[in-house]
Amino acid sequence: MHIPEGMLSIPVIGMAGLVSVATIAYAVSWVRRHLDDRKVVLMAVLGALIFALQMLNFPIQAGTSGHFAGGALAGILLGPWPAVLVMTAVLGVQAFLFGDGGVMALGANILNLGILAPLVGYLVYQAATRWWDTRGSRLGGAFLGAWLSSLLAALAVAAELGLSGTAHLGLATLAMGSTHALIGIGEGLITATLIAYLIAVRPDLLTSQAQGTGTQPPLRGVAMTLAAIALLATGLSFMASSAPDGLEWVYFDQGIGDAQAVAQAPQLLGDGGPLADYQVAGLTNEALSRALAGLVGLTIVGALLAAVAIRRRRQALAS
Repeated sequence: MHIPEGMLSIPVIGMAGLVSVATIAYAVSWVRRHLDDRKVVLMAVLGALIFALQMLNFPIQAGTSGHFAGGALAGILLGPWPAVLVMTAVLGVQAFLFGDGGVMALGANILNLGILAPLVGYLVYQAATRWWDTRGSRLGGAFLGAWLSSLLAALAVAAELGLSGTAHLGLATLAMGSTHALIGIGEGLITATLIAYLIAVRPDLLTSQAQGTGTQPPLRGVAMTLAAIALLATGLSFMASSAPDGLEWVYFDQGIGDAQAVAQAPQLLGDGGPLADYQVAGLTNEALSRALAGLVGLTIVGALLAAVAIRRRRQALAS
């Protein structure tokens, strides 16, 4: 669902960018003041995991595919504001290093996938567990929150296309909504599976209570497991479906969008550089090329978020 260059008008790009910048600034401030120490360590490994899982497109229906977005998972596990920073790191690295999503459209992609999706996932999960905090309500809330986050993010994209005049608002809403209602099932299943693992091994990470002084077990096991999943997903990324994702299929294959506008749009980073399309330029082995590109990406995402976490801890100790 990453919007490329040319799909959005300058006014829509500007408004989405302003909202995203303001939200990111607030998220940075919130993390500095409030982030639970249990969650600081998870930011880096969760960002790497989401980046890796996004590379695994799965078939949805004839001619199209979907992929895990991860915003709801980040919102449920970290809370909405740390999740904004995680998703911003993922989406920024994808746009600047891999040509996945337009650089000018980055603000809109962050708004849809990095702000709206985590907030929806978090709110639905909290509502589902407020009165009945059971394993079933947690898993149901995780699934529903992830499914709804996928659907609403897709509808936000449709609205942006309609406001930009590059697609008919009604057609875009119907096509994006119906397609991502299916993609959201995959989003929900993956999110609920990961939440089920955390319920089994570290249920305290799914609560908003403050950390006790030295009473919580270390996160080494959880971090290593999530990192192992990220590495496995990267290694298997060559098996991802090659069919266009939901947005590309709706916009181009179904003919609801202005394909000429996208074709003529200037690319700020040319063809995306040596890691364009998640391939290392010059490597002929597609599986190895994709795995190495993914490894570079998840390492950079993890390093960026680790730097944020380290800076936050130093500030907390200094105060």
